[in-house]
Amino acid sequence: MTRRTRAWLGLIALLVVVGTALAAAVRVGVLTGGGVIEPPRTTVAVDLPDRGGRLALSVAGGGRLAAVCRRHVVVERAGQRIIDTALFPAPLDRRFGLAVYWLPADGRDGPYVRLADPAGDILLDLRSFMAWRITDSGGRPWLTAPVGVSAAGSVTEADGALTLTAGRPLPEAVALADGMLLGRVIETPDDGITYVPIPDPT
Repeated sequence: MTRRTRAWLGLIALLVVVGTALAAAVRVGVLTGGGVIEPPRTTVAVDLPDRGGRLALSVAGGGRLAAVCRRHVVVERAGQRIIDTALFPAPLDRRFGLAVYWLPADGRDGPYVRLADPAGDILLDLRSFMAWRITDSGGRPWLTAPVGVSAAGSVTEADGALTLTAGRPLPEAVALADGMLLGRVIETPDDGITYVPIPDPT
């Protein structure tokens, strides 16, 4: 191998290393501010009634990748995070937005927050500190994991007993009422999001 060949091979190796480093930097957003791989995220806060705490919803702004970016929700009460979870990816519906409903406590059930949009509803159980995705299984609403595949179902035994295979039934208090509409999370003209509260009727 000649000296000239070694020099060319060294230069090619250096270019490969530098190119790989640049590609990795772009992928994690170091050079682009996160704008190439993941759209910028906006977080809105909603104060919940009845000392329910404060809800913070983080959603990717507009753009082609917004549909594949997970949303994220946090509920804080008395300075503690009681719910902190990713939600299934979905863009914000431009016409409807995301409606925020409050369902007050009823006996040992609730309170609940329901995040409703055409892509699917999320139920936040503020008593058990759980987040659920509401899905349909055989014409019945079921609660499943808030992210990933929304698998739900049950098996009816010969004696009529119902065995859950995935998920759990929707609480009756939630099934019977939509709750009180607190407001909507909507897109802004600059591809951000904002929370628009419903005026208090009192």
